[in-house]
Amino acid sequence: MFNAESARRRNLVGRRIASARRARRLTQGQLAAALAAYGVRVQAAAVSKWEKGESVPGAYQLFALEHALDIAGWPDLAASPAGPPEGENLNEEGLSMLHGFRSWLESQPQYRQPSRRPAALVEMPVSLIPASAGFGEVLDNNAFEKMSFPAASVPAGAAFAVRVNGDSMEPVLHDGQYAWVQECTRLNAGEVGLFIVDGDGYIKVYSEQDPAPEERDAFTDSVGVLHPQPVLVSCNKEYAPKVIPAESEFCIVGRVLNI
Repeated sequence: MFNAESARRRNLVGRRIASARRARRLTQGQLAAALAAYGVRVQAAAVSKWEKGESVPGAYQLFALEHALDIAGWPDLAASPAGPPEGENLNEEGLSMLHGFRSWLESQPQYRQPSRRPAALVEMPVSLIPASAGFGEVLDNNAFEKMSFPAASVPAGAAFAVRVNGDSMEPVLHDGQYAWVQECTRLNAGEVGLFIVDGDGYIKVYSEQDPAPEERDAFTDSVGVLHPQPVLVSCNKEYAPKVIPAESEFCIVGRVLNI
């Protein structure tokens, strides 16, 4: 029978995390970076505390750890008895028999656990500034750092990641989550993109509208073609759409892929 107090004293959670991390040849810092892809932002020091048993991850952090470390549940915890360790009550002959039977079981394909290959990692640029006020400086100064992510978590075509700031895109994108961006200069209405408006960054749903009569001249090009007026829409209905005035400096940075 599983006993939570016994599991805590024996630090089964921390030992399981450390064992799985080492099996995948990840440093504590690399594991912390990998967790960011699943919406968990922690430092290497937090991973160290988990492994030492000084603290325990929360429920959603455990789910993220399962994905980042390719752990199918936590069988070590569920199967760990509160009683004596394996073989403690056996004499030398009994231990020899036990070890021999275990070796035979491990030699049989039907009883072996499927081998797990370490999750492949890929280094990707990540913006040092979240998508918020002053984001334009990121592109001007190339303010990015390289972070490691599980290759399977990076969408095809992604050029870089930027951290979501605020709750305007709930429930599609969450505060603190990384958004993967594919660079482009045009979007279709209804696509989620990363934009710069007068130097500030926004992650919004792209939309368009016909310019008001008094602004039609500003949206008409030199050959007389009237262009639509951009509108940035939040998923959170508490935020009003942001209509882009003609005098604003407006730039489409790219398309957000992890939607």
